[in-house]
Amino acid sequence: MWKNRGVKKENSRGCGAFCAASILCAVMLLTACAGENAAGQQDSTGQIGADSAAEQDADWLAERLKYDRRTKHDLRTEPEDRERTERIDLDAYENGKVLLTASGDIWLSGSLEGQLIIDAEEDELVHLYLAGVEITSQKGPALWVQEAAKVVVTLVSGTENVLADSPDYTDCEEAPACLYSVCDLTFNGGGVLQAYGYYEDCIRSKDRLKFLDGTFSLQAKGDGIRGNDGIYMRDASVDIESEKNGLRTVNQGADERGVIEIDGGTLSVIAGQNGICAAADLYVYHGRCSVNAVEEKLRAEGNAYIADGVQGL
Repeated sequence: MWKNRGVKKENSRGCGAFCAASILCAVMLLTACAGENAAGQQDSTGQIGADSAAEQDADWLAERLKYDRRTKHDLRTEPEDRERTERIDLDAYENGKVLLTASGDIWLSGSLEGQLIIDAEEDELVHLYLAGVEITSQKGPALWVQEAAKVVVTLVSGTENVLADSPDYTDCEEAPACLYSVCDLTFNGGGVLQAYGYYEDCIRSKDRLKFLDGTFSLQAKGDGIRGNDGIYMRDASVDIESEKNGLRTVNQGADERGVIEIDGGTLSVIAGQNGICAAADLYVYHGRCSVNAVEEKLRAEGNAYIADGVQGL
């Protein structure tokens, strides 16, 4: 187990066409620029290079395992009261915006050409159950959380769910992602989510993102997953193709702001810039990872901790 010191490096803004094949070709041609060894100390270029015995820290993994970063709301995958659960069939709505202002459990199914918008009170929890949902937006995010204290999205087992936006974000520039949230956002459940960010990012939150269980296939013109204050993955299966960064945080501060933590599951990333880009510390343990990037596979402005036995890094 190694403790690695990160080195800051400026990134250029990509503007290529949205094409996973071209990204993969660039990755294959520029592998030498991506950093081949993710279990050592970063060199002066910001890449993670040769191992450094002086940087070993055998205690970090034990410390991470002491705490469960999942709340009781994160763990719930069934409605508390099925009779009181609001059920919405999107097939019954005309194309356009479907606005949800209530808190509590909401069961969703069906297809919509438009936007699903959550605008609850700032102190309320909204729990969405996606049970075979397909939302295609012609302008702006497909799913837009404008106000709430927290949103939990359960991917109902046995269902496939699809979200897609378009390149047109007129009057929606402040929410540049297929699924955009102003608050903490958690995904759980045993279903599947496919999401396509044709304008900028695929899934983005101004706060923290958690991916707990579920299968995700994400494509983005910008970042695949961006949680400004943090990203936590546990036991999820996540496949990302992005023109910019695969996973990214941008803020630093107290309460582990900016940390990216991957605990188990599987992660596959093909990125036009960086594979995993943490504004603070990066922790990777358990599970399997396959990360390919044009610039750097792993990048941490703080420390990068990669456990022995993690496959694919």
